[in-house]
Amino acid sequence: MSIMLAVLVCCGFVAVRKAVPAQPKHGGTVSVLYAGSLGAVMEKGLAPAAERTTGYGIQGEGHGSVAAARMIRDRLRTPDVFVSADPAVNVAILMGPQNRNIVEWYLTFAAAEMVLGYNPKSRFKDDFAQAREGKLQWYDVLSKPGVKLGRTDPNLDPKGYRALFMFELAERYYHKPGLMALLGPPTNPAQIFPEPELLIRLESGQLDAAVFYRHEVVAHTLPFIALPDEVNQSSPRLAALYAERSYTTDRGVRVKGVPILFTLAIPNTVWNTAGALAFVQFIVSTSGRALLEQQGLRSTPVLVGGDPTKLPTELRGVVEGSHTP
Repeated sequence: MSIMLAVLVCCGFVAVRKAVPAQPKHGGTVSVLYAGSLGAVMEKGLAPAAERTTGYGIQGEGHGSVAAARMIRDRLRTPDVFVSADPAVNVAILMGPQNRNIVEWYLTFAAAEMVLGYNPKSRFKDDFAQAREGKLQWYDVLSKPGVKLGRTDPNLDPKGYRALFMFELAERYYHKPGLMALLGPPTNPAQIFPEPELLIRLESGQLDAAVFYRHEVVAHTLPFIALPDEVNQSSPRLAALYAERSYTTDRGVRVKGVPILFTLAIPNTVWNTAGALAFVQFIVSTSGRALLEQQGLRSTPVLVGGDPTKLPTELRGVVEGSHTP
């Protein structure tokens, strides 16, 4: 991890967003620490809609989910709601007596898929466009001399380790051993950037392509190459295939490949309980889930993970089953 990234993570200067309360009916603000890949979804859709619906102001801050969870555990942040890009982040970093039971339950609320986004002004744009149309293989374009690829840190962000899984799964699916060489080492400094910075670098032309979730490129109207389910980590039907992949972070936490799910939790750091409940209820409501789909995410059953007896009574009516990571 680079020195600059370490400073950014430790100081918390990554993708901070403060929404202006929309004349709250109830008064007060809900602090939401969310997966950085949801930045545009939160800023352009969820936060404004939640403010109008609930009457609470939404103060959001985005980071890689692993880094955000560590901030909560280390008391660097005390959010009312935590939104993670991987249920396993809750389990490994915030749940259980070893983590002071900071989180005791979570709800799944949306699914996503991995894609390869590219800069429409890149000098390789025609090659990427042909790959998008199926006339070239995307990995052949990435192997061209001079192509600059970006991704996030697998030690800080689920999207970072899912990028590794994406290339490992691609090797198997396309029968092309050696695709991992396109990435170099897992934390290759030539490719690793903080999550919000990744989009900025792509849009500014510093990168030709980068690994994203589909909802990120949809929100930023960037062209992208869709990948088969065997590679994009979106299908519950292929859970066993994804689970063959794993990564151990620099802190010794082992994560495995799973169908991509986003989760909501109210940690015991909560200050505004009523506001936190109102925000979560909005996200899992019919209108909230419809808004998520408009933003490029997939609707998924609302499942409870952790200890279901700790789930607030106000949320029990929306649960459709249980979740085991």
